[in-house]
Amino acid sequence: MGMPFDSPLFLLIFLPAVLGAFALAPKVSRQGLLLAVSLVFYAMGDAASLVVFAVSVAGNMLLGLGIERSRGRARTLVTACGVAANLGLLAYAKYFTFAISQFSGLEGLKHLGPSSLPLGISFFTFSAVAYLVDIHRGTCPAQTNPIRFGLFMTFFAKITAGPIARFQDMFPGPDRVPGPGLEDVAEGLRRLALGLAKKTLVAGRLGPLADAAFTQPVGQLDMGTAWLGLVCYALQLYFDFSGYTDMALGLGRIFGYKLPENFNYPYISQSVREFWRRWHMTLSGWFRDYLYIPLGGGRVATWKVYRNLLVVFALCGLWHGAAWNFVVWGLWHGVFLVLERTAVGRMLDKAPRPIRHVYALLAVGLGWVFFRASSLGAAVDYLQAMVSFSFGGFAYTWMVLMNRQTLVVLAVAVIGCAPVLGPLKARLGRIGDLAQTVLPPALLAAALLAMAAGTHTPFIYAQF
Repeated sequence: MGMPFDSPLFLLIFLPAVLGAFALAPKVSRQGLLLAVSLVFYAMGDAASLVVFAVSVAGNMLLGLGIERSRGRARTLVTACGVAANLGLLAYAKYFTFAISQFSGLEGLKHLGPSSLPLGISFFTFSAVAYLVDIHRGTCPAQTNPIRFGLFMTFFAKITAGPIARFQDMFPGPDRVPGPGLEDVAEGLRRLALGLAKKTLVAGRLGPLADAAFTQPVGQLDMGTAWLGLVCYALQLYFDFSGYTDMALGLGRIFGYKLPENFNYPYISQSVREFWRRWHMTLSGWFRDYLYIPLGGGRVATWKVYRNLLVVFALCGLWHGAAWNFVVWGLWHGVFLVLERTAVGRMLDKAPRPIRHVYALLAVGLGWVFFRASSLGAAVDYLQAMVSFSFGGFAYTWMVLMNRQTLVVLAVAVIGCAPVLGPLKARLGRIGDLAQTVLPPALLAAALLAMAAGTHTPFIYAQF
């Protein structure tokens, strides 16, 4: 990723220049300006894939027009071809090498695979598929304006790691040309500062602790360090990805676009089903609307519902990465969602809230081991360490890694996982209003200082 949101190049040079040009540009030319800026942003991150990306954008616009002008079976056929073309590009770019490696004797074909993964392909592919299917369903008109459609596909605020926006999210009205007001700019800057602080001040500080645990050689990881590493990784992942999303939504708001929310305090969930209503909501919504429901959803025989859930989450895991540990991670969640539709789920519903909360945290947390581990075997080794009852290296971990600053960050992360700021602001009254005004600039300053003093780590979801 050539120019991440939390880099000085983006924050201190690229973004101010774009904001200045946007403010000076006539309203009718702002979409064209943002389209050009987005293509420059993409080229700075992955110039080699820019042509492929541009062809995808142009091809999907033409496919959308073809779908709208077709009728009957022809309409379905054009839609199917469009979806297949998009998913075929994703499959080739992301899974060709993985698929070849599963069969002995085919290693010689690896040179036919792509040299690198195009920037944002998982996200812009899913946006394109949603656009084509929505035209087929009649819920979204095909776009004839190439600038408008091109901006939907390329908007730099979301191209790297989402959220997975649908056309209606960015352009809710047929002729609306977004023009941000002062409230939009103020809210956008506040959200941008909050996201940057999440990434640099929280996720960036917890990442080394998680890495220290997950990179320990087999046999040297003790139980205490393993659990501490998992907690740190779960918090790092949430604050890293939600921090990116906050920055993306803030950038969108500054330029007059309201991108969809992607998180709603997922770690307060009391079931795995509730977790997926709160975590990466645009991805879970995409799988629900474009795969689970077309497969029959919950309106079919019970065994088919279970099958649908397992298929959806196996593919959800594969979407995150071309490795078996991601597939197992997806199936792990699928199995819990199946169990929650049985007598186990009915028993869980009757359990006290603390028990339901612990259950959800354990189910999701143990699943993160498969998500973070370098391989399926490494995940199994890590899980074994978590139940080894050995604490030989925990004293070293606590003395060396868990300093006072890290403990404060860990406490802030735990508190920040719950919706406590709103009620606290209401209780504080005017002091809360003042804090809401002062806090974003303070967080931005602290985050910029942390960026200057530390080493940069890429956003975790940028690799997907």
